[in-house]
Amino acid sequence: MRKFLIVLFVVFMANFGCKKVAETERLCACSPTVYPQLFLVVKSPNGADLLNPAVSGSFTSSQIKLYQKESNGSLKQIGFGIRPSFSYGNEKFDYYQLISAELMALAKSIDQSFYLKVGDHAPLEINLAIDHTDYKIEKLLVNKVELPVETGPVSAYLKNIYYIVL
Repeated sequence: MRKFLIVLFVVFMANFGCKKVAETERLCACSPTVYPQLFLVVKSPNGADLLNPAVSGSFTSSQIKLYQKESNGSLKQIGFGIRPSFSYGNEKFDYYQLISAELMALAKSIDQSFYLKVGDHAPLEINLAIDHTDYKIEKLLVNKVELPVETGPVSAYLKNIYYIVL
């Protein structure tokens, strides 16, 4: 009986200790932190989606590098993925997007530089200013030029969609 009570107590404490109360719901404190993502649409000057494999001259993920230069000169690769176009309600977002949560997690200030190399193009310097209370990008600069942000109906569903023209 004593062993049973000890096991019951341990299970109760593990369950109780793993919970933390958020404003709207109970979350498990043991869950990994999930960062919001940055969504980059890569277009040609004529508006063609350069991440869509059906488009001539598009780029695959193996032709793209997202990285940060370390203080010792080495390059630290940053994880990313390619997301296909999607629908939100009656709205269709027709562009593929390069997505990265790791970039958002690493960005601490606008002075911190990251680099995006697409195909044979010269590396693009990326700087981010993030509002960490709601994880919205306040400003995204590529080669010191501010990028346009998506403001259509899809932006109610996904924040942080920006457009790069190569």
